[in-house]
Amino acid sequence: MLEKWLPSSRSGSLPRSTAPENIMDIFEDMWARPLRGFGELSRGFIPSVEVIEKEETILVKAEIPGLDPEDIEVSLENNNLILRGEKKREQKDEKENYVHMECSYGMFNRVIPLRSNVDKDKVTASYKNGVLSVSLPKTQESRSKKISIES
Repeated sequence: MLEKWLPSSRSGSLPRSTAPENIMDIFEDMWARPLRGFGELSRGFIPSVEVIEKEETILVKAEIPGLDPEDIEVSLENNNLILRGEKKREQKDEKENYVHMECSYGMFNRVIPLRSNVDKDKVTASYKNGVLSVSLPKTQESRSKKISIES
């Protein structure tokens, strides 16, 4: 009976690609997820990310719809990729009555730990159709190397 009023959960969703930094992050995430879709009660906007590690690069894709590229800050700090910004809601009519709301708004700060060292001078980022793509070329030392076995 209450299911129609509760926000739907994503079935078959992928596990988080980044590990929580500490135990408090685990508890904060545990309490925030059930409240998604309840406006001010929810934690705010959290972009979903995908991290793909290839031989020579790390590719990070983040779903950040509804923003302009100028409103997104991308930086590298201590071998972490940091995505910051704010998804703002347009206030048009204060008398609107929402029947159901799952869209999240607010400031976000997403930290993605990188498993390999990257060449900071060759990092590129692009934003198209609400998806931010960051390409992080690995340094030569971080790339894998095949070792031949002598007999």
